[in-house]
Amino acid sequence: MAGQIIKRSDKTWTVRIFQGRDENGRRRYINKTIHGTKKDAEKHRTGKLRDKDLGINIEPASESLNKYLEKWLQGVVRSRVREATFDDYKYLLERYVTPKLGAIKLCNISSIDIQKIYGEMLDQKELSARTVRMTHAVLSSAMKQAVRWHMLVRNPCEFIDLPRLARKEMQALSPEEASRFLRVAKADRLGIVFSFALATGMRPEEYLSLKWSDLDLQAGTATVRRTLVWRKGGRLVFWRT
Repeated sequence: MAGQIIKRSDKTWTVRIFQGRDENGRRRYINKTIHGTKKDAEKHRTGKLRDKDLGINIEPASESLNKYLEKWLQGVVRSRVREATFDDYKYLLERYVTPKLGAIKLCNISSIDIQKIYGEMLDQKELSARTVRMTHAVLSSAMKQAVRWHMLVRNPCEFIDLPRLARKEMQALSPEEASRFLRVAKADRLGIVFSFALATGMRPEEYLSLKWSDLDLQAGTATVRRTLVWRKGGRLVFWRT
């Protein structure tokens, strides 16, 4: 029989779902204790058998969140994103998520656990709503993959209330301030770099990565083809855009 219901007491039942045989030929079962009526136990058994027929893994993921996230980072993320993005993902998870939840089994992570972490992050005055949202985006992506791999039935990140982003007005130099800036820049050995940055609006990682071949002096144009990125360990590397 694929599924059994065993009575333990008037309101306690054990639902057993057959999961095949192990390497020694012994039968494997998933056991779940149901507190309630026999109808409750039957409902649970029916649901698990339906999921099993659909090819959904009904055995709870026994590995820790730490182990799963490492598997996800190395097996999925590394081949899809740039090294800088991979490092950012890993940093956010290791800095804010795994210290609190890493030892918990993946299948036991709840929305409340995740919501609590975000609340604690916001309690740190130096952290912004943007950091919370970035962390959430990474963790949610990892949990979505766990659902696709049938390690989780639902993504616990779907039920989180995220903080609103504070809208800040963009600040720009006035014509008078820009003129004063350019006058002062002339006296600096890097003044031409500052003037170029102001004229083009490029970011430092963009104008510092330019080559002579990126400039068209006759047309008066500059083309951004790469960026200069600071990596861990004090390395500077170029990334093509």
